[in-house]
Amino acid sequence: MACALVILGCGTSLPACAGVATAKASVTTLRKLSLLNLTDLDFATNIAGTTAGTVTIDPDDDTRTNTGGTIAAGGTPQAAKFYTYGGALQNLQVNRGALPVLARVGGGATMNVTGLTLNGPVLRFLNAAGLLDLRVGATLAVGPNQLPGAYTGTFQIIVTYY
Repeated sequence: MACALVILGCGTSLPACAGVATAKASVTTLRKLSLLNLTDLDFATNIAGTTAGTVTIDPDDDTRTNTGGTIAAGGTPQAAKFYTYGGALQNLQVNRGALPVLARVGGGATMNVTGLTLNGPVLRFLNAAGLLDLRVGATLAVGPNQLPGAYTGTFQIIVTYY
């Protein structure tokens, strides 16, 4: 930042400063018949017990349900969120690829996702603007004494527009 001294005709001086800053600008544009992943599926933090259990994320409201030996231990669970764009009131079908297997970062263990659930039916219509808010929840099988650590994996959502 550069500062200068301004001398006024009345004999007083006031400091003047100028600054320059930069900011990023961004935009995402969609073409018709496209699908955009907004947020990932997150089971949050859970504790594995001495017996097997499950962790389920509801696609409608992001709530987490633990069963068996698993205990919720914080974090912010959330369903995966997608936005799909097509023609006004266009119908579509939502399908999924193979169920994911989450692998422990650093190796040594895996966990299976045993089901993916949608926030609506498989066959749907886009709204009048040609948009659909698509959410995907899931159930994760946690083994007894599951090795602690971060686990990651991927899954596919396939939208067919008619």
